[in-house]
Amino acid sequence: MDSPYYQEDVVAYRSLSNIKGLEWRHLREKCHKLHLEIACSRLRKLAMVTNVARIIWNVEFLIILHIILLVCLVRDVVLVSLLPYFAIMLFTPFIMMLSMQDDASFTLNVIVSWLMAFFLALMDMSSDLLGAIQHGAASPVVPCYDHLILVCVYMILPITFYKGRSVHILGFAVSALYIFFVFYVQYLNDQISPDLLASYIIYLFTLNLIFSYFCITRDYWIRRSILSRYQLIYQSIVYQIVMKKENALLESILPRRMVRTLQEEICSRIEDQDKNYSPFRSSARKLFLEPYPEVSILVADMVNYTHLTTTLDAPQLVEILHELFVSFDLAANRNRAMRIKFLGDAYNCVAGIPNYFPAHASCCVDQALEMIHITQDIRNRRKLAINLRIGVHSGEVFAGIIGHSKWQFDIWSKDVDITNRLESSGAEGMVHVSQRTLNMLDEHYVYAEGTEAAKNDPILLQAGIRTYLVSSRLPDYVEPGELDNDNSVASMGSYRLSYGGYFEEIQIKAQREMIKEVEHMAVGQSFLVCKRNISVKKKTFSEDYLFNSQIHSIPGVFRSWKMEWAFHNLPDLMMKYTLFIVFCAGLAILCISWIQKVEYSDFLTLLGILIFLMILSFLGGYKKLRLQCRQITPVSQPSFFLSRWLLRSSELIENSLFVRVPLTVVILLLLYIMASLPVFTCDVAKLELEIIDAHLHNEKSYANCFAPWTVTYCVIIVLSLLFVILGCPLMIKVIVGLLIVGLHLGTIHFYYGFAFERSETTDLGLKADYAHTWYLIAFFLILLLRERHLNYLKKVSFFMRIRYEDTHQQTDEKLRSIKIIMANMLPTHVAEVYKVRRPNDQLYYENFSKVAVMFASIENFNAATAGLRILHEIICCFDDLLVTYQSKNKIEKIKVMGWTYMAACGLEADHYTDFSINIPVQTADADSEMRRRSSVLTVHFGSTEDDEMSDTLSMSVAQVQDAPVLVMTEFALDLLRIMHDLRYNYAFSEYDSFLTGSLKIGISHGPVMAGVVGLSKPHYDIWGHTVNMASRMSSTGLMDNIQVTRNTARVLRQYNIRCNYRAHTEVKGVGKVPTYLVVLDQNLTFHDHDQVSMSYVSTSMIIDDTPMEFDPSYFGNKSSASEEAEEEHEGEEDETEMGDEEDELEDPKREREKGGILLTGDMY
Repeated sequence: MDSPYYQEDVVAYRSLSNIKGLEWRHLREKCHKLHLEIACSRLRKLAMVTNVARIIWNVEFLIILHIILLVCLVRDVVLVSLLPYFAIMLFTPFIMMLSMQDDASFTLNVIVSWLMAFFLALMDMSSDLLGAIQHGAASPVVPCYDHLILVCVYMILPITFYKGRSVHILGFAVSALYIFFVFYVQYLNDQISPDLLASYIIYLFTLNLIFSYFCITRDYWIRRSILSRYQLIYQSIVYQIVMKKENALLESILPRRMVRTLQEEICSRIEDQDKNYSPFRSSARKLFLEPYPEVSILVADMVNYTHLTTTLDAPQLVEILHELFVSFDLAANRNRAMRIKFLGDAYNCVAGIPNYFPAHASCCVDQALEMIHITQDIRNRRKLAINLRIGVHSGEVFAGIIGHSKWQFDIWSKDVDITNRLESSGAEGMVHVSQRTLNMLDEHYVYAEGTEAAKNDPILLQAGIRTYLVSSRLPDYVEPGELDNDNSVASMGSYRLSYGGYFEEIQIKAQREMIKEVEHMAVGQSFLVCKRNISVKKKTFSEDYLFNSQIHSIPGVFRSWKMEWAFHNLPDLMMKYTLFIVFCAGLAILCISWIQKVEYSDFLTLLGILIFLMILSFLGGYKKLRLQCRQITPVSQPSFFLSRWLLRSSELIENSLFVRVPLTVVILLLLYIMASLPVFTCDVAKLELEIIDAHLHNEKSYANCFAPWTVTYCVIIVLSLLFVILGCPLMIKVIVGLLIVGLHLGTIHFYYGFAFERSETTDLGLKADYAHTWYLIAFFLILLLRERHLNYLKKVSFFMRIRYEDTHQQTDEKLRSIKIIMANMLPTHVAEVYKVRRPNDQLYYENFSKVAVMFASIENFNAATAGLRILHEIICCFDDLLVTYQSKNKIEKIKVMGWTYMAACGLEADHYTDFSINIPVQTADADSEMRRRSSVLTVHFGSTEDDEMSDTLSMSVAQVQDAPVLVMTEFALDLLRIMHDLRYNYAFSEYDSFLTGSLKIGISHGPVMAGVVGLSKPHYDIWGHTVNMASRMSSTGLMDNIQVTRNTARVLRQYNIRCNYRAHTEVKGVGKVPTYLVVLDQNLTFHDHDQVSMSYVSTSMIIDDTPMEFDPSYFGNKSSASEEAEEEHEGEEDETEMGDEEDELEDPKREREKGGILLTGDMY
């Protein structure tokens, strides 16, 4: 798994409902794969210990009620028949206490289970045998507790919590014992009835089947609980790691004191995004700055950097820069200096941030000397012609971040400007320091007078700065590491950011925590659980304690009806199997009725109901059956309408509470009708005459049309299904159960009382109708107790699942903030790769063949009085514009260098979302959008994806590859419009010095090299000749204009954008190169290159002969033939113009003839 933050939700209903196999087997495999079998076994052990107390309480409760019943209803109670009941009450606690020890073995628990089951069965059998022997009467043929003992075997005894078939063996062994007992008693009474015996066998087999399915459902819920809890723990661990990583990332951007403020800002951004809040509505943007009055500033610049970027390929360049900057970072850590930023070949750091210390000047100079030594060492090893020029100055700074996205920690002040001048006027291999810094140094440094360039520098002269060159430090100096330093000396491997390799560690830790967490999981309310919880440390709470505050204890419902509704509205993925069990129960009732020789019409009715139950079972399991053939996805839905209807019906049965509840009520009532149909259709008058006649002749009376105990057995089968119907609310099941019990009791005592009271009894001397009643009520009481307990456990599991989902949501929010922070350090596509990079991986670098790079410099204002507030607001406006350039050819903000904004287009290979600016912003109005779209007549690569697709299909491959140039030029034009709006809307009217502020924009395109360098603060940057040319286009450009290179101008002309030749401009490291200005009109839109060409070739409009006070902005329509001729002539002209350098030197007169308006700073 690539990301430690991803964890498959293996217990999600959607994922479970779409698996091909059985759900409980799937969960078993997941538990085995995640090594959670130990946790499952421990939870079963705790549940077993809880059930030990529960079985003791249930047995004692039932036996007491039974004894009270016999004493009250039997005239002459045979005391000998009560001895087995007292023996059970006495010995049950002692037998079950053997399983209450945590170290009880499997063998011991199996022995205890067998012993207890047979002890209860023998008690049930011997009580009647002893009474019959005492009175010499016939023994009762019907057992009293056979069904309840099977309930204990499959639901309560310790053996049921162990895997394997041992519980089924015990269940069938008890059933076989009872079958033998019934046959033996019938033999003793000379009343052997094969029909009754066969019906009894089917009855016990059906109960074993239903209770075995209950074991499956219990294992299903136990494993779901374990996996849900595992995911809760897993996400909690991830949450902690995310918190640590967020703090680490934030502290790599800002000092620790500013971290909390930035975290609040990130959370507010996420909240604004969820609420569709627009950042444009805020009147003032937050400015994260802090003053530091006493610091020392270091600015280093690499000599011969331009040659380095143009001669090395991407891997070599990134490797060299990374080695340099990592070594610089390690040296900064030793010298207590904080690296601020990279600027291509420049390295800035400050000593005295975030905490002041007196030796900041010495540490800064020591850092500079060590950097020079590192550079010289790499130069000698790699045979490179590089060196450093460093300036150091002491003073005050403002430190913080500027902009709305792509944050970069930076410093601003006059002292920073002075340091930059010291660097630019310094000497190679020397540290150029100011007088103030030198005064703060000790006598261990070797220095000389400053350079001549510094003495003539106007900025330094104006500030009265005297400079010196520090060459070395005397050998008897104290190591910087011996200063009071709270930063440990770190290696490259210990500092390097890594966001991968955590999955295995998290998984192992989660598995260990899971073992501890099981001890606190709810297994039921009992004294033993409370005693166990008391032994737990007070710093933790059991889930029973946490959950009890969320429910009403008596009805067992949540205090919040919303949570109660959400609990009942959960899908029931086991409903399809339950419907099959219901069908099996109906089949068993049909078989019992057939054995009892029901009427043919009644049999057909029973068969019709069974067929209906079979259809319901088929509907419930249709989705699972279809999954055996093919995977069901939203795309692969069945085409046949009947198949779609069947699939939809199957999903509704699983997912809809409004379908499951009526379905549960209907099937239970239908089964009850099947069980009681022989009674309802029996001829009452004929039955009464037969019973009276048998009574007159002193013969045993039988109901020929039905057997009373077989009817009661069938009703017990119906009630037992309430144990396994999981998706119906407890209250509904109780109501339906009470209804069935009430109807059957009415049948016993009122409608057919004369038949039931003359049937067999369960206890000697007890009337048969009371025996039926107790047989039914005892089972229903155990049913209520078990269902309430199981409902409690399911609600606890649901409650903890809600807690898991809340924690998961919190983790997602933190992950969103991590993405925002990471994307504000690196481009999104790089951040996604860098997050999963391991410590020993290779450096990240990439090559791009065609990238448009832009530098936009804010100039023509007094920076001393404008302040950082203006810079922050302007950069935020620029950043907000990035939201509209998030299509395929997106704009990537690289960095801000003082008052210069750098961006690139074409760095990504695929379409992705930039989380750093994924904040809702105010939609541009229609006019501005129309003006932006009208800038280019036919194509617009900054539009929607649909537009991009249609445009791409209609354009050549070359134009598609050059699309970043067009998008970047549109972005530059929007920047000019923003500056125009800020200037003429008096956005900064309180700053008079900015009323004339303008932009100088330079754009170049071509191949670039990109990579991530740095140690504690990874820095993404781009290098190459294209970047150098874009920077020179900006520095040598004109105010409020876009200056481009010749190749860029050629591309723009292909997109029908006019570019006028300006001049041959001197570019550092290259020489004189032809430069062009993008022609803009007064409305700040691009000028149509085709129309301008037509105006040049038209003979009817000779601008050269007729002087005009203004340039024409409208040209008449031409005929199609004329247009074709002009286009052909224009193509020839473009070939001539772009052919060689000499043809580019057009005279100004010809430029005027080509029309268009050249925007200069004088225009405003």
